[in-house]
Amino acid sequence: MSSSSKLAKRLPRNFHKSFKPERHYIYAMLQFAASGQTGDFQEIASLTGIPMGSSSGKVPAILDYCRGMGLICLSASSEGSSRKTPELTPFGRIVLLEDPFLKCEITQWIGHFNLCNPMSGADVWYQTFFAGVQSLGSSYKREQLEDHLSLIYGLSQRNLIGPMVGMYEDEASFKNCSVLSEHEGIISKKSAPILDELGRGYGAWLLQLLKDFFPTHKQVPVTDIDKVAGWRTIPGWSISSAISVLDLLEKKGLVNVDRHMEPWLVNAVVGTEQAWKDIYLDMI
Repeated sequence: MSSSSKLAKRLPRNFHKSFKPERHYIYAMLQFAASGQTGDFQEIASLTGIPMGSSSGKVPAILDYCRGMGLICLSASSEGSSRKTPELTPFGRIVLLEDPFLKCEITQWIGHFNLCNPMSGADVWYQTFFAGVQSLGSSYKREQLEDHLSLIYGLSQRNLIGPMVGMYEDEASFKNCSVLSEHEGIISKKSAPILDELGRGYGAWLLQLLKDFFPTHKQVPVTDIDKVAGWRTIPGWSISSAISVLDLLEKKGLVNVDRHMEPWLVNAVVGTEQAWKDIYLDMI
């Protein structure tokens, strides 16, 4: 798939209209998706309680956040239509059942990973956490991030970051994973922690990447999974950390790793549907 066609599927720069993804509104949207109903933005607002004025409001942003986080997709009939029919993904279904208010760290991390997805995430997240990792590093001044985005979009305005940093500092949003934090103008990025109880979530995410980016491959080099889908770059894992994650996923029985080849080859052991159902299995 070409980079231009991938870009067309990512959420555009200002999809959020400066609104953060508040978790109680995400829960309301997941409930709406589970109900099987269809509605325009005003109807969705009245059914979910998500604020919506006569011409603008939070409904479109929350709908798009849910899409970018991989929690919902839109039915084919509602693509490009004013009437939306959101449908739960396997990830969205288990979140609604087990962690409806998205409080668990693994829920927030996977939502974050999906926002960075080069195929279906949000473009500013993709440019910050995947495409721009080498130029930005793990900590940078706010001005550096603005300059990075300004160069990409060819825009000189200084509000291109939007709510991306603030959402990870807000208790009502995604502070439990705290991917980004800002102190005295310096933005610091945190790597995804390697913990046993998070392993099944990381595994389900990896299996979904294999399915989406390499649908015809039985085995995929680990380097290709990162180059194409950001498997190691997006979580911020070093090579040694990534090896620890692969060891963990093998222990959980989710993947096999062929270490006799260079680079190592990964293949799925379980299906994605089952993997998503089990992501909270090891929660303490």
